[in-house]
Amino acid sequence: MSNTQDKPKLDDRFLKNIKGKDFCLYIGLLDMAHQIGLQSIKIETVQYPKKENGMEAICQAHVVSKNGEEFVEIADANPNNVAPLVKAHILRMAATRAKARALRDFTNIGITCLEELGNIDDLENDNENRTSKLRQPKTSQASAGTDDAKAEISDDQKKTETAQAKKKENPQKEPSDSNASNGPQMSAAQKKAILNLAQRRGLSEEDLNKLSIESFNVNFEYLDSSNASVFIRDLQHAA
Repeated sequence: MSNTQDKPKLDDRFLKNIKGKDFCLYIGLLDMAHQIGLQSIKIETVQYPKKENGMEAICQAHVVSKNGEEFVEIADANPNNVAPLVKAHILRMAATRAKARALRDFTNIGITCLEELGNIDDLENDNENRTSKLRQPKTSQASAGTDDAKAEISDDQKKTETAQAKKKENPQKEPSDSNASNGPQMSAAQKKAILNLAQRRGLSEEDLNKLSIESFNVNFEYLDSSNASVFIRDLQHAA
């Protein structure tokens, strides 16, 4: 007869409920990982925060279990997606977020880690905004009809402007073999991160080039450091 008490479990002490939504703490993920059998955690810095990249740090975490399983995840941090008190520690936050994502894969925890959030206040503000919208008085039927008509005209104008802009572009434009913004070439670590994310999504090199050309008009191998950062973030969110 098996002892269910020996089964690895996320301690309730490491769970936080904010505005009705559950989050786990990084320390709780680490505790559960040790229960399961954690061998090692390694961090690789894909991008250091600089003024040129908007002070955005990107890190990749490698978690290895005692039986040899490996879990790789990537995460970013910049002044716009961290709490005010953490802005001086961008690189460390990116590393913590990457480790948290990898540990969630390792421990099979589907709850978002609290450290992955940009700012807890954002949740409260979002909840207040939703409540405020529900409390807004209903407009009269005549007014609503006028607003709908204005919205339709605005949408038509936007469609026309978009169509005109596309006509000005050359549809036969060939992808460039040089940096789109003539900035510094992406680093080897950034390229490795892109390839790892592509592998997770089941994307071939041809698929990567297609996505890169659609977004930056260059094959992914010719991305500069700034565009590579954006590409990594897009692949990460889609993974």
